[in-house]
Amino acid sequence: MDFQQELDAIFEIIKDTLPTGVTFTCYSIPSYSGRGTTGKSYFALIDGKVNREAIPDALNHDREHRNNEINQRVRKAQFDITVEQEPGRFVLFSISKENGYTYKIATPEELLFHTKLDLMQNVDHGARKESFAEVAPDKKTGKPDVVGRQKIYYENGDVKEYSGTPVSDFARAAFHALDGKLKFVYAMASKTEVIIKTTPAIPGVTELYEFNEDLTLDASKIENIYEFLESFSEAKIEKAIEALQANPEFKAKAEKRYGQLIKTRVGEDAGIESFEKAALSRKEIELFSDWHFAENVISLGRMDEDECRTVVDFIGSLVMSHLDIHEFKAQMEATENEMELREVYYSASQKVKAGMLAEANVYGGSWFGQISTLLANHKVEKLMFEKTHFKIESSDALKAFMFYMCLNNGVSMYFDIYQSYLYDLTEFFWFLPALPRTAWGETDFVLPELTLKFRRKAYYRINDDGEWLRKSPKPAGVA
Repeated sequence: MDFQQELDAIFEIIKDTLPTGVTFTCYSIPSYSGRGTTGKSYFALIDGKVNREAIPDALNHDREHRNNEINQRVRKAQFDITVEQEPGRFVLFSISKENGYTYKIATPEELLFHTKLDLMQNVDHGARKESFAEVAPDKKTGKPDVVGRQKIYYENGDVKEYSGTPVSDFARAAFHALDGKLKFVYAMASKTEVIIKTTPAIPGVTELYEFNEDLTLDASKIENIYEFLESFSEAKIEKAIEALQANPEFKAKAEKRYGQLIKTRVGEDAGIESFEKAALSRKEIELFSDWHFAENVISLGRMDEDECRTVVDFIGSLVMSHLDIHEFKAQMEATENEMELREVYYSASQKVKAGMLAEANVYGGSWFGQISTLLANHKVEKLMFEKTHFKIESSDALKAFMFYMCLNNGVSMYFDIYQSYLYDLTEFFWFLPALPRTAWGETDFVLPELTLKFRRKAYYRINDDGEWLRKSPKPAGVA
């Protein structure tokens, strides 16, 4: 489709409704999923200020106008144009009676201009909003992960801090403008002025935001080394690894703490020198927030394959740091009845929980210890899959993840699988002292092979309104 031809056709229809001497502008940003867009609605600059009050009906997307035929055509053209562009870029649309209807990819100067306008629009009179955004490429996809925070300084002297940052769109677009080299964005905004700095600077566009890191490390205490390792700072991580290489005792302790995570995420032959590759990113850490780990629930709802793998690999690695799962599997498959099975499981689970808490107590001031404490105490009554791409084949990490499900709950459990890909729950499903009831909605029903010497009964249903059914496979080795 000739996109400009479509814009020209729209312009011919609406040009007589446009005022003379006024340019209306909006921008749209294609998502990284390829399925959607974000952006800002049309505005005009009047006396240097954003004005959205006098927008022509054809460009007005409010509830009163959005269903009009011409409005729908405008929105469709913008959407079709935007999703054809590279993800994360600002696509600028501009229309005026004098210059017609056009689109373009924003230059770095235009990125800065529109971001400043947005920031000034979203700060209260008398207040100042300070924004911070850390930017890093995803370790697998290369797309920019942005994690930020903001402080608002109110006129009465109050200061409030929030997660999230209003400069995230700018950060992603600037990341691409700098060929993936952008690391940090800083902004300070009021109603009359906006300052934006970046690391590194965008030549001719932004000033340099300089980090002043204190790299002084007291390496006589291992918790100080852990603090540097978990800091997200390349320089501090390098300093910590140097300290560990010089202290074999501390290195052995660090490898006990992080080694399984490194092997799972990097490779079996990887050591502590690969810590930075294995460490969770700030975006990955958010997967362990209250949104997914609510009271008595783990929700993997709408997670993609990489996000599911992150959760499985981290939890599985924590378990495997304190349990030889191959030895545990052999012990389970040697049991003769459920009583013996429960005894083996509870003995192992107490060891795992104690080990997780012990490591968190050594240093719990950052993400590793904090997530370890969360997981060591989290009771799981429900594991929820909703439109989840759990495309994970059987692995040691997945088996250890399944082991974790009953760490703090040996009574009852429910797995809810709806419109999701779920390949394998592994034979460790049958090792849980409390076999989960499973509900399967609009997805393939599959329970793993039973490898125990005795029968166990698993209850399941197809769809939420289905009748509860029972599956009791024959013991291993029985024809």
